[in-house]
Amino acid sequence: MAAEYDVLIVDDDVMQANALAEVVSALGFSSRVLPDGARVLEEARRAKPRLLILDIIMPGTDGLSLCMKLKPDVLGWGGRIAVASGKDRTVEEPRAMKAGAELFLPKPYRVRDVKEALGQLLGSAPAERAPAPADLAVKIWGSRGRPVSGALMGSQYGTRTPCVSVGLASGDVYIFDGGSGLLDCGAALVKSNAPAATLMLTHYHAAHVEGLHACELLQRPGFELRVAGPMDPDTNLSELCQRLGAKAKVSSFFIEEREYRFSDRALMSTTFTNHPTTTLAYSLRLEGRKIVYCPDAELPAEDEVDVGNNFERLRQFAAGADLLLLDAARTPEDKAGPAGKGHSSWEEAVRLASEAGVRRLQLFHAGASYNDAKLAELEAAAKQAASERQSALECGYAKDGAVILL
Repeated sequence: MAAEYDVLIVDDDVMQANALAEVVSALGFSSRVLPDGARVLEEARRAKPRLLILDIIMPGTDGLSLCMKLKPDVLGWGGRIAVASGKDRTVEEPRAMKAGAELFLPKPYRVRDVKEALGQLLGSAPAERAPAPADLAVKIWGSRGRPVSGALMGSQYGTRTPCVSVGLASGDVYIFDGGSGLLDCGAALVKSNAPAATLMLTHYHAAHVEGLHACELLQRPGFELRVAGPMDPDTNLSELCQRLGAKAKVSSFFIEEREYRFSDRALMSTTFTNHPTTTLAYSLRLEGRKIVYCPDAELPAEDEVDVGNNFERLRQFAAGADLLLLDAARTPEDKAGPAGKGHSSWEEAVRLASEAGVRRLQLFHAGASYNDAKLAELEAAAKQAASERQSALECGYAKDGAVILL
């Protein structure tokens, strides 16, 4: 009997388990997650997965005991077992091997470790895959951190402030941020006669909401706009929407750090980021794709201590994304200075995307003072860094008007 799926992940840390599942999926394998060991024996014997990854510490049981119990059955159907733990590897790895595991995975999970483990235990990804979902269009309407003026007005990278739409041609419309890019996005929605859209604001700094006040879309009676954003003591989202003077129907709701089911097709989740004022990053799963939008987040350099665990939290949040739009507002040199606080450089963005198993990276929120020559230089350096990390990551600086098909 063939395996129902490739990998059974057993881990009570839901965030870690889901992050691992995303990486497994990004590498071309199928998986299922169980949050504890209570049903592992039954599920493993039923589904006969090719690989079990068992966390050592779980409520009510432990991975080493499960490994010893399951080993004869797993050998019988030709499967393999790996044990994972954040405990001292020098102590736990020999114990895992003695219990019958073939490999030890240190936690937190890293893409390189998982890729090596799957290659060693499962070989290459299955040749036969489910048909790919229909193309999903992501359009960048604005990506600059602040309004661009003067000599930079003709920049090929763009001049508008943040706004990105998803699925504009398909009926359901989701928009990230309401910077000046929303003006062009709104005009396109009016032209397409779209009936409604959901706008998700990361925070309320001027560059992320300035497009709301002159958006053509809001003067169209019958159009419905849902505006979501974080709860912030400095900004009342309901009042902000009421001040728009819209003829369209505008409603607002607050977003917390959790999952939201927008429709049968769309699942959105959020996480807070390290940026002045209350700021969110969004993950949107739509048409079988995962899009992560995080235009503002200060991440530590590779040689810095991650005091707030900001890098690891965002790495897990972005794991396996088909597209990641991530703060790369500064050069590494500028980020190290006083003006760089609250933002990241392309170095942190490439490192995070590579370790998270991201497919495509759009370096986002470029500083308003960087001209085309400077951004082309930074883009080349980012691509070289991705190559040196032996990553298949596609990366580049975001450009106004660019359409990305997933």
